[in-house]
Amino acid sequence: MKKHLRILAAVLVLCFSLLCPAASAASVQTAACKPSTAAVQTISADKKTEQMVWVPTHGGKKYHSKSTCSNMKDPEKVTLSTAKAEGFTACKKCY
Repeated sequence: MKKHLRILAAVLVLCFSLLCPAASAASVQTAACKPSTAAVQTISADKKTEQMVWVPTHGGKKYHSKSTCSNMKDPEKVTLSTAKAEGFTACKKCY
């Protein structure tokens, strides 16, 4: 029985490494290479991280730290620099 479990585990690791070559065998715990959602949402860009914010898609010119702020409908997640470049300013409730 233990031999079957070891073989099954090896097959799963092999399948995972084929589906997600960027992940190492030691990090099989990640779910299909999808990044986890953290409370502070950031992305890596040339070794520096940039904060992610929510912007409204149906009018409004404020960016938000939470997608539920101000009852936004279908907000879009963008980097802070993108939001500022598009003319958005910080929401006074969030920031």
